[in-house]
Amino acid sequence: MDASHILILLSTLIAVSTAVMLIVHVLTRHTREVAERLDDLSGMKHSDLLRRRGGGRGAKSVEKTKFSKIARSLLPAGEAERMRLQNRLMQAGVYSPTAASTYSAARLGILVGAPLIGLIAGALGVVEFRAALMGGLCLGGLSWLLPSRWLGWMKARRQLKLRNSLPDFLDLISTCLQSGLSFEAALQRVSDELRTAHPLLAGEMSAVQREIEFGKSPEQALRDFADRSDLDALRTLSTFVEQARRFGSSMSETLQMHADMLRVQREQRAEERAQKAAVKILFPTLLFIFPPILVVLAGPAVIQLQEKFASSEGNPEKSPR
Repeated sequence: MDASHILILLSTLIAVSTAVMLIVHVLTRHTREVAERLDDLSGMKHSDLLRRRGGGRGAKSVEKTKFSKIARSLLPAGEAERMRLQNRLMQAGVYSPTAASTYSAARLGILVGAPLIGLIAGALGVVEFRAALMGGLCLGGLSWLLPSRWLGWMKARRQLKLRNSLPDFLDLISTCLQSGLSFEAALQRVSDELRTAHPLLAGEMSAVQREIEFGKSPEQALRDFADRSDLDALRTLSTFVEQARRFGSSMSETLQMHADMLRVQREQRAEERAQKAAVKILFPTLLFIFPPILVVLAGPAVIQLQEKFASSEGNPEKSPR
């Protein structure tokens, strides 16, 4: 049995295993739905209710939306896995109620589709059979790595935008509080003012304001926002707001201190990146800049030396004795 037959058997095994997993998911869907419904009826926190009404921001909002039954069957079987996936999607800024099912379906589609496309391309002779099959299997294996890396990149990008816009937000909030507005009114005013400069933070603060209108305390709404973004600066902000409201201290001064601290941290991160840049640029310099410079500077001298040696070898009588 040669390598091509082994690859065909391996791809067939992957396709059959995936089909069996889909059948098991579909057959056990009813049991999972009954168990989840019983868990919901046994007790539900007020925050979960608000999240479910919040347009997909809760970790369990996927189960209550009317999307396709086939897409729902592709979700992870365990409750902890579904919660973890939904939280990762929220931290990346994906709030769609069908995001978890779409993400799972995309991963499964790449896992099955890439080897299948490679097999078809190799069978039709478009690409060499072994190369097409190996490429499809490699792409199918990467389907479990690339979506996770994409979520991590989206999360880091979103956190950077929020981190850079927080000092401006806190400055405006502090100014509104000093002018006599309440924290809720200042939050609404600043959210409207920041829609052009920082639309991401303005949209999130509008969601925080709606949660406050639903009955949450400002510190709890900010803490939920920190959980949705997984940002330590927002957790610190919720703690400062809670302490200021509990002990009656000046919230404007507290927020101004937090804004100054965030600016110092931003300067420190900029200095850290600047110091890392000197080390990171060393390797491209050695690989791509020094060799051309060496060729340009030493190339003519090397050519002249070769010509001199060639001429001296061609005329041995002219060589010194």
